Formats: sequence, C-alpha cells, structure tokens
Amino acid sequence: MSPQIGTWNLTVKAPTGPQNFSLRFEEGPKGFVVDGPEGDTEIPVVAFADDGGVTFENDTLKPMKLHMKWDLFVDGDEISGTVKPGMFPAQKVTGSRA
Repeated sequence: MSPQIGTWNLTVKAPTGPQNFSLRFEEGPKGFVVDGPEGDTEIPVVAFADDGGVTFENDTLKPMKLHMKWDLFVDGDEISGTVKPGMFPAQKVTGSRA
C-alpha cells in the first residue's frame, strides 16, 4: 500500500488566513476525495510517486470557482507542499496523518 493512502488533516496558508480541511486518499469507485468546508470533492486522477510525492488537480465552486493544482510530499505521518489555486500564487500546505 502506498504511504500516501489515508486521511490527512491539512492547513493551507492562504492570504485570507489558514484554511483547514481533510484530504482522504482512499481508492474507491470514484477515485479519491477532498473533504473541505464546502463538502466533498472527488478527484478522479491522483499520481503517487515512490518517494512519497503526490500530485493531483481538482475544481472548487466555493467560495469561488477555481482549478486547484496540488504538489504534496508525504514523509512518515507528515505531509507538506503547495497548492496553486487558479490565477493566484501557490500557497504553502502542511499537515499530518489523521
């Protein structure tokens, strides 16, 4: 099993303040899931690297419609990286296994 599989508590350091949510990498019929304040978002394609890296993209509708590009790295029970929300600059992501 990939070290990235599981549930992660994440904090995105956004310009409007920290945004907290959970990210669940659990293989299922519809791919993977981000559990955010506006509800669950399904992620059909996630790329896991052997070194702990994970990349994926998803779309949000709230608080505004954005295409998010995630580049994360898992090291044991810690996760970190960046997310690039649409036209905005990349934002730092940190977190730990739930």
